[in-house]
Amino acid sequence: MSEDLRELSHDAERYSDQLPRSTTRDEALEIAIKAAETSMRALKLAKDPNEKARHSARFQQLLQEAERIKNSRDWRQRQSTQPTRVPTSSAASTVPPTAHTTRTLQEPLSVRTLPKSEQILLLKAGYLNGFKFPPWTNPPEPGEFILKDGEGLYLDEPELSLSKFQEDVLEGWKRPAEALPPPTWFPGDRINLGPGMSFARKIDLVQDAATDCSVVASLCAGVARAERGHAKILRSVIYPYDADNGRPLMSKNGKYIVRLNFNGCYRRVVIDDRLPVSNTSRVIHVVDRHNPGLLWPALLEKAYLKVRGGYDFPGSNSGTDLWILTGWIPEQVFMQSDELEPDRFWSRMLNAFNYGDVLITMGTGKMSSRTERELGLASEHDYAVLDLREVDSQRLLLIKNPWCEGTSWRGRFKQNERGDIKPKEAAEQSLIEFDDDTEPVQSSRDLLNADEQLSPGTFWMDLDNVIQHFESIYLNWNPGLFAHRQDMHFAWDLGPPELGRGKPRGRFASLSAHPQFIVTASKGGTIWVLLWRHFKNAIPDVATEEEIARGGYDIDLEGHISLVAFDSQGRRVLLPEKHLEKGWFVDSPQTLLKLDDCKAGAEYTIAPLEQDLVATEHTFTLSAFSNSPLEVSEAKVRYQYANTLSAAWTKETAGGNAHSPTYSTNPQFAIAVPQTTSISLLLEARNDELNVHVKLMHSKGQRIHAIRNRDIVFDSKDYRRGCCLAEFAELEAGQYTVICSTFEPHQLGDFTLLVESSQPTQVVLLPREGAGRIRMELSTVAFKRGQSKIAAPLVPKRLSKFYVIARFVDDRFPNDHAYRSSSSNRSLVRVSIESGRGPQRRIHVASNGGEYADSAGGIRTEDIDLSPEMKRYGDMWLVLDRLYASSEGQEERFSVELFVDQPDAVECGVWRAWDD
Repeated sequence: MSEDLRELSHDAERYSDQLPRSTTRDEALEIAIKAAETSMRALKLAKDPNEKARHSARFQQLLQEAERIKNSRDWRQRQSTQPTRVPTSSAASTVPPTAHTTRTLQEPLSVRTLPKSEQILLLKAGYLNGFKFPPWTNPPEPGEFILKDGEGLYLDEPELSLSKFQEDVLEGWKRPAEALPPPTWFPGDRINLGPGMSFARKIDLVQDAATDCSVVASLCAGVARAERGHAKILRSVIYPYDADNGRPLMSKNGKYIVRLNFNGCYRRVVIDDRLPVSNTSRVIHVVDRHNPGLLWPALLEKAYLKVRGGYDFPGSNSGTDLWILTGWIPEQVFMQSDELEPDRFWSRMLNAFNYGDVLITMGTGKMSSRTERELGLASEHDYAVLDLREVDSQRLLLIKNPWCEGTSWRGRFKQNERGDIKPKEAAEQSLIEFDDDTEPVQSSRDLLNADEQLSPGTFWMDLDNVIQHFESIYLNWNPGLFAHRQDMHFAWDLGPPELGRGKPRGRFASLSAHPQFIVTASKGGTIWVLLWRHFKNAIPDVATEEEIARGGYDIDLEGHISLVAFDSQGRRVLLPEKHLEKGWFVDSPQTLLKLDDCKAGAEYTIAPLEQDLVATEHTFTLSAFSNSPLEVSEAKVRYQYANTLSAAWTKETAGGNAHSPTYSTNPQFAIAVPQTTSISLLLEARNDELNVHVKLMHSKGQRIHAIRNRDIVFDSKDYRRGCCLAEFAELEAGQYTVICSTFEPHQLGDFTLLVESSQPTQVVLLPREGAGRIRMELSTVAFKRGQSKIAAPLVPKRLSKFYVIARFVDDRFPNDHAYRSSSSNRSLVRVSIESGRGPQRRIHVASNGGEYADSAGGIRTEDIDLSPEMKRYGDMWLVLDRLYASSEGQEERFSVELFVDQPDAVECGVWRAWDD
């Protein structure tokens, strides 16, 4: 099917779905005509005979529908044109209908066999808030809800916690017969008012004295879906349950069991039916404003709040709440994101909404009190979306504020010179006036908002205003859109570094300590990956076992999580770069990553990311969804062999980058490679403020004192903050040296070097420069203009071994790094130990094999044995000579150090001019 034909088919279905929600005959007739015209255009494009027949039948049906609406007195009676929902490779799309009946999509179950470690993890995750929530196995037997002779009503203790305000207005915890309807709402005759599980009027759930707007918004979204004719997914999780009538039953013994989805699986949550009753007009639990005796919403709310810690609920988001209540996959869409494409987003959302395959809620960001008053919206508040419509090119959402005293959006009517238009006036006028030369244009949104049948706090808003005034839209997708699912449960230890458990963390850290997984779809297509963080009480280390058993500790909700995917053949990844897809960091316990157009059988590496999670062990579940058979497993190790060594940049070893005179003092490691191997070097600093670099060089495994380009085998390229990686495909057998450096000298800190290879290697930290030697710092050598050689007398007192290091010093431009690093500003130099002069001159040792060299990184002699007997060759001298950097032979300064193996073994005199 071509894209044009597919789009026309979707448009025809959308118009057909809008017909039952038309508010006027004219609107219904216009929609029916649009649907018929769209079907005709699709018919002209169709090539397949079956396609042609189907589009022709739809076209004829819609023509008849338009004619009926035009001529029938009761235009609302409509023939069924509801299409069948068929899941495709993407939950964001639909396919053309093949029948006129709606079927329920089955939720896929993970068939992966859990190892013992994961089974234990799930069992431990069932202990929360001092309660035990075992995994759900089977629906409870009816006998669990029968009141047996001699037994009292079921009592669940301890009672759930309340906020300070809720405690102040609490009259007591009461059974439904006393709690519903709220006593202060009906202080007189309460006959035939409830409580019960059925309802006579349209449900209108609201919150009042509880801070659980996200929960009530979630309940409202689920109820609205059922009212549109779809399956009742909320009330079906409460037991005892009447499957024939599709609603919970009243429990005889006051016990209810609710199936909720959290901490890795569906779990069994047991509650009693007592509700917190207020002695004022405020209501602590959720209540149905139209059916005040309706019980099941308050029970579902209580079960959820038992999981989250009590009625003093600190807040959540409705995407999380619906995931727990229904198991529908949560996706958070950021309205201010540059990646948001409104047209595509609307089409995707509307199609799925009409099929009943998405629940929609929304959240505002932080706003000032003045902005709240001006907009009629609440700051950091969740709203439910009850309906979507596209009328006269306006993309409209019916939004409900779940707070019982909640205001409506004040932009719902346009302003004119006479001030605010009242609803009745808007129904008659419903015009937007632009200027004197513009014809008035009817606003479908304002006409819909003028409907006095709208509940308080419910309003229509166009998509453009939603994007402007809301921070996020939460989409919870029907998991039945996918045929396959796999779950993996894991722990991630983020323990503090001072206890020896932690690794560097944060945006600049490597992924070496992150759990990583492989996700593979055998037939390719779309894969959705959901990371869900398990709730855990923030228990202090000093708590006793008795205190832990009593509970009362808040759930740890700090920090942010995300997911990143790599096309790396299922191997572990070390740096969070060159990713295939990366999600937003969210403070929600769940984050979703969507991979489209995956290759059949390709192994994608998935890694969780975190920011500011508490430094302790956390547990998670990773769930993958696809319409192709799935496999989820741990990512493959990069190489078979690994060595991890720790070291530090200290005052003596923080030498800076390769242009620094002290570069060779940096920590160095010797690597012995017995046979050709693939190899990678990961350098990671404990302090992620440091920019770091790693380099491997030919060196016979010895310390390197001078850097020559021809000796560099490979390195990590540019300096990178926090950590860096260098890799080489085929490193030949040999002895090498690794140099680890920071960009600036004198930057101190600990680091680790991870060496991974396909063949065994041996890695050792080399002794630092001058280790085991006595350092003698001589006075600075100062060459005057035109001077090329300077020497100082050496007097050996006993047999000793030492070497000499000389470095260029330029303190004229201490802040000009470019000047200091330019070799054109320095002369080439040589340092040597000599005896005698003239024809009898003898050079015992010289730097760089006697060649002149750049001294920025230091020039060094090999070790020399010096003894008093060597005086037979004549007086001994330490000589420093240079080749001019320019014809003028400018003034230059050099530092010189001796590293001697014994104290007081040699004396060095004053520097003096020297001529051969």
